[in-house]
Amino acid sequence: MERFIEGVVMGTTGNIAQVRASKHSECEHCGICAGTNAVILDVIDETGVKRGQRVLIENKQTNKILVAFMVYIVPILAVGCGIFLGYYLSLRVTIPAFLLMILGGLIFGLPVMYLLKHLDRSLKAEKPVIIRIIK
Repeated sequence: MERFIEGVVMGTTGNIAQVRASKHSECEHCGICAGTNAVILDVIDETGVKRGQRVLIENKQTNKILVAFMVYIVPILAVGCGIFLGYYLSLRVTIPAFLLMILGGLIFGLPVMYLLKHLDRSLKAEKPVIIRIIK
């Protein structure tokens, strides 16, 4: 998504404004947003905008490669380490290997999934901010 977006204020609720912004080239074939030419964004309003005003929005940029790595690769690595350690431990004790491998995968995988869920909530909390009103 672009760093700065122009849009029109559709309404406000407290310090949150609903802004209709036109789609950009990255969104053409996405299909997630409602409508064909615009998307409604919830943005933080620090300037006191009113309905119908044109505004400039600063969109927070996230490192998409890092987020994809965290979501897809880290859980696989964590579960894989748990399975490997479960297998290694099964060579030392008399408990069946498959049981310790499953247990190790769960012990290592569940905390990572919890941390990713917490990270997802913190990323969703970062809303775009209205920089200024365009005359």
